[in-house]
Amino acid sequence: MEIKNFKEFCERVLPDFNKFLNDRLNSEIKQTTLRDAMLYSLDAGGKRVRPMLFLATAYSCGVKFEDLPKYFDIAGAIELVHTYSLIHDDLPEMDDSDYRRGQLANHVQFGVGPAVLAGDGLLTQAFYWIAKSDLSTDKRMAAVRILAHNAGPMGMVAGQMTDITMEDRRLSETELTTLNKEKTADLITAAVTTGAFCAGHELSKNLVQYANDIGLAFQLKDDLNDADDGEDADKNTFPNLIGKSATEEKLQELIKDALNAVLKETEFDKNLLVSFLDYFKE
Repeated sequence: MEIKNFKEFCERVLPDFNKFLNDRLNSEIKQTTLRDAMLYSLDAGGKRVRPMLFLATAYSCGVKFEDLPKYFDIAGAIELVHTYSLIHDDLPEMDDSDYRRGQLANHVQFGVGPAVLAGDGLLTQAFYWIAKSDLSTDKRMAAVRILAHNAGPMGMVAGQMTDITMEDRRLSETELTTLNKEKTADLITAAVTTGAFCAGHELSKNLVQYANDIGLAFQLKDDLNDADDGEDADKNTFPNLIGKSATEEKLQELIKDALNAVLKETEFDKNLLVSFLDYFKE
């Protein structure tokens, strides 16, 4: 494999991928307010973790670097779904957040109605991109199935519903794990597993375990980062439930389990997925 480090991989791929996202939306969305609202959140400074994991997995499974742009439609769809979820999550009827990534939330900048429609636009456009990609029919159908399953009412949307309807009740550790799996981990799992499938790699329980572990770890790291600012004081988070120290231990266990799982893989280069675990040391 040419690239062994996840950070280097992102540095080399992200400029072209970001250009792809902006060029496609600018060319496809003709309603100016809708386009501006969609691009506002899409370009709000996200790290593109999910699409980069998708592309890194595909690359690790044998897709040549120069062929990665053929997979941008699928990677872009994953990022559009993630961005839509953030817009809706910030709404007054949901998490009621006025800021996202250091700038005004979409509904504050454009209004609640336009923000809802921007999210709707991103979600539906995601599946349009998958449908019109150049990948084979079986790979496109798999991408639709996995993304819809993990991001919809059997995954992320279910977690969001639990999150807003259980705010007045302290969840058990098992319930909170399920919430985090659905709301955060499932979309990350979709990125990794779709990347492998689209590259022609037969999914294994080890790769799925790796994806599930880093997905949960991602939420724990986020909760730990936010634990001291007071905004999550009344929310269902692991630092609030079991304390920061125990949450850190749980995070380290997940990282260790993810490493052990991916090291058992024998069918593809493991360097990028192992290197991604450095994200949790930042």
